[in-house]
Amino acid sequence: MNDKTTPPSNPAETVVSAAAGLTRRRLVRAGLTAAPVMAALQSNTVLAGGSKGFGHGCIRPSTFSSLKAANWTISQGRDIKGNFVCRPYSHWKNNFPHKFKNVYFLSEVTKCNRDPRPYDNRKTYKKLKMRDVFELRDDDTDARLARYVLAAFLSADAAGAGSDNVWLTKRQCHEIWNGRGNWKPFAGATWDLNQTMNYFEVIFARG
Repeated sequence: MNDKTTPPSNPAETVVSAAAGLTRRRLVRAGLTAAPVMAALQSNTVLAGGSKGFGHGCIRPSTFSSLKAANWTISQGRDIKGNFVCRPYSHWKNNFPHKFKNVYFLSEVTKCNRDPRPYDNRKTYKKLKMRDVFELRDDDTDARLARYVLAAFLSADAAGAGSDNVWLTKRQCHEIWNGRGNWKPFAGATWDLNQTMNYFEVIFARG
């Protein structure tokens, strides 16, 4: 299957899976090779049902790393959990939780404390309420990371403490923000900013 040189004739083929929502464009943007992912996911019936596999494209960092290391091939019979509460920032922008209405992004609630612009009174993050993060017009790395982290935080809150459906925990969210994308996603692994942003680009491919 020579997917790398021949573009698909059917636009629907650009989608890795109807459930996954991972497109070639997004995968390339995230620094991943599209062809192996397409081949692996299209040929694996585990992902076809929608209730298994990637679900909405949301997988934990450990699963993401293991699949990437295996060239995106999925062993026979493997069940990849995909029913996490994992909603993109476009969802939260339109369905913002009332209980966080007056909470600041940099606060004891989120435990996020890093201000990317501490000396710029016009753009300091200290003035941003949580909801304001989704209204940022900047498209720099910190603004995009803030949107991703806050969407993950609100998803974790919606899942509930101790839930098996928590995709990233609240603790992980503030570790990612405070470390500017440098953090330990699971035992024995350390991700830098580029790896973290690539991961979020794939997970939030549709939002």
